[in-house]
Amino acid sequence: MLVQQLLLGRTEGMSAPQLAAFVDGWTSLLELLKRPEVCMPDAPESERQVLVQLVEDIETAQRRALGDDPA
Repeated sequence: MLVQQLLLGRTEGMSAPQLAAFVDGWTSLLELLKRPEVCMPDAPESERQVLVQLVEDIETAQRRALGDDPA
């Protein structure tokens, strides 16, 4: 819920080009974070899994905020 509110608050009032740039940057960041072996090569597997779960939670919140989630 918090991520959803932050996403909506952050994008409110953006022009179309600003929103497109934000979404592109956000998507690129999430794609990078999905690869914890690249972001955190020396981290224990348990910490990598926390990052993977966090990205999944953010993507779920993003889908809900955009109305793309059936739940």
